Amino acid sequence: MDLMQILFTVMLVGTILMIGLMLIRVFRGPSVFDRLNGIFVIGIDVIMIILFVGFVDGRIDMYVDIAISYGLLGFLSTVIIAKFLGGGE
Repeated sequence: MDLMQILFTVMLVGTILMIGLMLIRVFRGPSVFDRLNGIFVIGIDVIMIILFVGFVDGRIDMYVDIAISYGLLGFLSTVIIAKFLGGGE
């Protein structure tokens, strides 16, 4: 393994640890907004993991398309949840 693959693997492990910390926030958050914030951060971290896997695999072009699709789904779910919590008229 060359130096870049080692760097991306370390970043991948760090991102997985960050997801673990956000899961604590999701399950023990004092308010619903803290829990939603944790879920949204986990969604962004999953996009980063998809991109890191693409760099390590050497096929970043395929993984970028998957990450963009996942990001669009995350944005739509954010809008739907905000509309639901805001009273949605």
